[in-house]
Amino acid sequence: MTWRTVIATLATFLTTIVVAFWLINEPARMQKAEDGFAGRSMEAGAIIYANNCTRCHGPQGEGLPGLAPALNTETLFDGTRITEVGWAGTLQDFVYSTISGGRPLQSAGTTWPQRMPTWSTEYGGPLRHDQVRDVTAFVMNWGRAYDENVIELQANQSDMTDMESFEPVGIDIFSPELPAGNPDNGETLTVSLGCTACHIQTEVGPAWLAENDPDGKGIGTRANERFLSADYNGMATNAEEYLRESIVRTNDYVVEGYEPGIMVATYGEQLTKQDLSDIISYLLNLK
Repeated sequence: MTWRTVIATLATFLTTIVVAFWLINEPARMQKAEDGFAGRSMEAGAIIYANNCTRCHGPQGEGLPGLAPALNTETLFDGTRITEVGWAGTLQDFVYSTISGGRPLQSAGTTWPQRMPTWSTEYGGPLRHDQVRDVTAFVMNWGRAYDENVIELQANQSDMTDMESFEPVGIDIFSPELPAGNPDNGETLTVSLGCTACHIQTEVGPAWLAENDPDGKGIGTRANERFLSADYNGMATNAEEYLRESIVRTNDYVVEGYEPGIMVATYGEQLTKQDLSDIISYLLNLK
C-alpha cells in the first residue's frame, strides 16, 4: 500500500466521520433555527398586537365586554370558536385569515357590535403578509397554556395599572374640553387604530386626502364646510366638533352615499381626551 493510498483512506475516513457528525447534529441545529425564527416572529407579533389590537381585544387577549371577543381563551383553542363559525380548516389558518381579511358584521357565530377590520395589505389593510403571520404566531402561542391545562389568565402589573388609569373621552361632543392636540401623534394613531385601512387605502369610507376627493379637498377643508351644509343634521357648530362627532358618534350624521353602522362606533370608550385631540389636530391639517 503506497503512502498516497494511506492518505486517501485516512481522508475518506475523516470525511465520513465529519459528515456523520454533521448529519447526527443537523436535526437539532434545524430545530434550534426553527425555534429561533418562531421566537422572533412571536416577538414581532407581540409589538404589532400591542400597537394595533389591545384597544379591542385587551392587552392580554382577554377581550373587552361589548366590544370584541377574548383571544386568550380556551374556547378559541379547543375548537369551540371555529365550530361556531363553521370553519373547516385549521385554527392557525382561521386566525391568519381573520386578521388578514377581517370578519363581516353579520356572519355565523358573530354577535359583536362592530366588524373586525381587514389588516392585510391584500385586502386594503396596513400590514404585510409577514406581519400578519407574526401576529398569528403571537396569538397562537397563547394556546400552549391551554394545552398544558393552565387556564388562568393574569395580566401583569403594568397592564393592570394602565387599565385602571385609563379614562375614555366618552361620546359627548362638547364635554370634556379637549387639551391641545399633537398632529404628529394623531397621524400615528390613525395608523395604529387601523383608520387608514378604510379611509385612505380603500373606498369603504370617505378618503381624507385632497387627491382622493373629487373636489380636491382634504378632510380639514371638508370639515369646515360640512357642518354648514343643508343636509347636516348633527350637533356640531364648528369643524372640531364635527370631527369629534364623526369619531365618537359615528351614526348621528352619515355622509350621503354611505351606510350607517360601517364605522367602528366605540371610539368614545377606546380613546382618551388626548388621543381624540391629537387625531382631530391631524385631520384638520389635511386641507
